[in-house]
Amino acid sequence: MKGSLRFHLSAAALALAMLPLAAASSLAEDPITIGWVGPLSPPGNYSGGQEMQWAVQLEVDQINKDGGVLGRPLKVIYEDTKGQPAEGGAAAVRLITKDNVSAIVGEFHSSVALAEIEEAHKYGVAWVGADVWADAITAKQYPEVFRVAPANSLIYVKAADWTIEQGYKNIAIVAENTDFGQGGASIVANELKAKNINYTLATIDLNQQDFTPALLRLMSQNPRPDAIQMVIAGQAQYQLVKQACQLGLAPTAQTALIGSSGLLQKEVWEVDGPCAKNLLIVNVAQPKSQWNAATQAFVKDFTARYNRAPTGVALEAHDTLGVVVAAIKKAGSADRAAIIKAIEENTYEGLNATYTFPTDKTPDWAYHQFKDVPFTIIQYTAENQPPEDAAIVYPKKWATTDKVQK
Repeated sequence: MKGSLRFHLSAAALALAMLPLAAASSLAEDPITIGWVGPLSPPGNYSGGQEMQWAVQLEVDQINKDGGVLGRPLKVIYEDTKGQPAEGGAAAVRLITKDNVSAIVGEFHSSVALAEIEEAHKYGVAWVGADVWADAITAKQYPEVFRVAPANSLIYVKAADWTIEQGYKNIAIVAENTDFGQGGASIVANELKAKNINYTLATIDLNQQDFTPALLRLMSQNPRPDAIQMVIAGQAQYQLVKQACQLGLAPTAQTALIGSSGLLQKEVWEVDGPCAKNLLIVNVAQPKSQWNAATQAFVKDFTARYNRAPTGVALEAHDTLGVVVAAIKKAGSADRAAIIKAIEENTYEGLNATYTFPTDKTPDWAYHQFKDVPFTIIQYTAENQPPEDAAIVYPKKWATTDKVQK
């Protein structure tokens, strides 16, 4: 009898001991899966894409360390879109149909995003864009599509107005031949035209390596441009900066050179060296004086893990996933339709901003477009300077200097 009792007690103890293991096994087999899309290889802006991926994975690790989402582990599947629309569309289909993701986040290139959102719309899957600016992305007014980054119309009107305020009178616009580039260039041109400012428009291909002919044409203009606004998202900016510098065109005392978020990663110093000094950059990020406690902790953890400080691109990437996770918690479900509804109804306090996604239909790009996007124009004033230490020249409320260095 005693032997039998000991057997039953041992069996019961073993069964109880196995319960946590069984639960853990069940959780491990049933994660909430999110898809990520972005460029991790050429010709896309792979340095920006890598930073976005790092930011997302850092957040995933922290979420799982804290117990996951709705008691389930969070898993992100990463797809390299190479900066190519066809790759982006195919990646979205794989994530939705093969991996059965609950939502998709990410992307750096607008033309690629436009391919991805067609698939998100077709299958009814939430898609949250990280650093894609073309108006057309939200102008389609798909219920599945949301954006934490600015629309071109939100940011380039302000950028154009700032160049006018600085007294630039002959401005060259150099834009990539994509939805982002041509859309942004058109907005800048229209604003300059309305203010009677002379401008020249030059279009480049992202696969180009030699921009010397286009730059020489700008140098031969009379009058010569006193500012060049680059509307370029890819690695092509690195070569354009280097070649403009080698020709003595810009950035110089005579001609300012203004770029976009592709110049925020430290690779700009590896490629361009001292030629990157005095660059002006449109930066979608709050200055570090405005960082909240969560942002400060993220910057510390990101820097420790990856041996580099995160830029505004990393903050945007983190917040796209945060928006989705907050929606899943609000909905109490990883159901695709429930996530879309919850994102639209929710307010999410992220690292870069507090996000809401209105359903305004006018202007068309305002639908599911986060409007209060933090935006600065910074200038590198020393070699190897990280963006958070650069001079802030716009807006006045955050400016650290009232003069552009030449």
